[in-house]
Amino acid sequence: MELKDFITATLIEIQSGVSAAIKHTQKNNIPGAINPSWGGTDDINASLIEKVQFDIAVTVSDKSAGSVEGGIKVVGIKIGGDKTASSEVNNVSRIQFSIPIIPPVTTVNSKP
Repeated sequence: MELKDFITATLIEIQSGVSAAIKHTQKNNIPGAINPSWGGTDDINASLIEKVQFDIAVTVSDKSAGSVEGGIKVVGIKIGGDKTASSEVNNVSRIQFSIPIIPPVTTVNSKP
């Protein structure tokens, strides 16, 4: 998987998961609030920013075969094979970074 696809999918899944959890608790009248914001949507501000921390092992492949394919990939396991002769050099690196997001919120009408 390409690194950009992994990051995209991860952030979308986090946002979708929080949103689904909020909708589920509201629909089923479950007490409490997930990621509460007091007031209304106008009161959503920087205090609600969360950082999604990534600690990823990536591999850069240098293949020599019939076709050349490069790029940064998230490390995974591939089972299978093909009968083409080729050589491959993999360099595995670890990268760490964070991305700030504001996850979906549950608005609560009264301030604590």
